Amino acid sequence: MKEYLVFQLYAPLASWGEEACGEIRHSATVPTRSALLGLLAAAKGIRRDEEARLNTFNQHYFLAVHALAAQDRWLRDYHTVSAPRENKKYRYYTRRDELTLAPDEVGTLISQREYRCDGYWHVAVSALPGAPYPLTALRDALLTPHFPLYLGRKCCPLALPLAPRLMTGTLADIFIEAAREIPPVELSGFIRKEGVCYWDDPEENSISWQQKLQSNNQPVSRQRWQFGGYTRFSGLLQGRG
Repeated sequence: MKEYLVFQLYAPLASWGEEACGEIRHSATVPTRSALLGLLAAAKGIRRDEEARLNTFNQHYFLAVHALAAQDRWLRDYHTVSAPRENKKYRYYTRRDELTLAPDEVGTLISQREYRCDGYWHVAVSALPGAPYPLTALRDALLTPHFPLYLGRKCCPLALPLAPRLMTGTLADIFIEAAREIPPVELSGFIRKEGVCYWDDPEENSISWQQKLQSNNQPVSRQRWQFGGYTRFSGLLQGRG
């Protein structure tokens, strides 16, 4: 038996960034480890430039995700952005600086960004020994977050309360119980109680894994935008009773 912090994520749009090469910014189908750790750290009030606190925080929690949306839909948004080319002679503090200090350097950047539509997920967090915050503290932070929370991008605000709660049991049991209790009535026809689960705890055995995935979403340095690899498992959760 294990203690978990369980909460829900829902928004009309969400963007779970994957490796970005070129102008197309893809989104994963489920929340990534880096995105969830960032959401929890923001709720707790850890700033992006607090490298030591972030590194400690990011190493002491296992995460699991249960995807419950009955349909998997996505869209791609086309962007054009005016921005100056890199120039070490200038340091731009504001948007006005970019456009006025070096007007001849300003060019147009094109990007296409993917979003998941109407995604609904349950997230389970477990703490390792030596974790900087107990699960009770993370639960309280999700109830009254220090910074605004969003699903991947600032244009993707939460559309439902997180509804965090502490639950004890196996990962399979707490996901099944959460699917029965947490979803609001408004989504009763939109979600399913069974779905694919993803987790990164190598000792988890209450759900049989079908795939072992190598991912590069373990944060290493926020200041240098560096990410390391880790192993993520996936399997189908079967309802009980």
